Amino acid sequence: MANTIYTLHLLSNQRDKPFILTFSRQKANLVIGSAIGIIVILLLIIMVTLPRAIQYRLVKSENERLVADRLKVAEILQDYNQIRQMDKYIRSVLGSDLILPADTAASAQGTLAPNPTNKHFIEISFLENIPIYPPVDGYITRGFTSDKVMTDENHFGVDIAAAEGTPIRASASGVVVFANWTNYLGYTIIIYHSNGYFTLYGHNQRNIVVEHQYVNRGDVIGFLGNTGKSAGAHLHFEIWREGTPIDPQQMIYSYKKVDVSLKNEGGE
Repeated sequence: MANTIYTLHLLSNQRDKPFILTFSRQKANLVIGSAIGIIVILLLIIMVTLPRAIQYRLVKSENERLVADRLKVAEILQDYNQIRQMDKYIRSVLGSDLILPADTAASAQGTLAPNPTNKHFIEISFLENIPIYPPVDGYITRGFTSDKVMTDENHFGVDIAAAEGTPIRASASGVVVFANWTNYLGYTIIIYHSNGYFTLYGHNQRNIVVEHQYVNRGDVIGFLGNTGKSAGAHLHFEIWREGTPIDPQQMIYSYKKVDVSLKNEGGE
């Protein structure tokens, strides 16, 4: 049987001579068979790898969700440990001779707590122990941030810029449970206001109150400074209730009008 020869002519309007390709029937069969073989192999590869790729994406997505959940759990455990440590410290500071009201079941007119100075009873009003009084007048340069995942960006209070030496006033009536130096916040004051409220005042120039001292709302407790890890004179102010941080701007409405932080740009 004679070998069949095929000739392929490709004509172009830009070339005078056509492109001529001559090949035998065997070569044509070889090319066609090779093409079919490649297509079959590609289909087999797709059939084998596609389910694995889908499974990999599902597993990867599940792993990312588990990692996020573990980060949240770790953050919750960290917060819980911090709360336990703070609770233990406060109990050790208050001691057995100072009993403070722990809930709202007491009279709405007020409740009684011993005065550590003269051991007489003093009245704590529930209208006075809610921290709504601005501790200093100034501008909010950094706002409140609480993120359960991006914990490095958390900022459980506000930074209030003012002149160094400005008097710091108690945001509510209560008992000083901490007045000392900390590495990060420098001179720091923590006040317990009953009903689960605590306020924290950090980076102070100096403190003028002592632990166990009772203060009234508006009393001067220290002076604004730049101590600890601070880039300028300001007050770091926090409000906590039952272990949960509260945005001070939600409690002290005048601070919303003086917020110049980046968070507040664009009207946020």
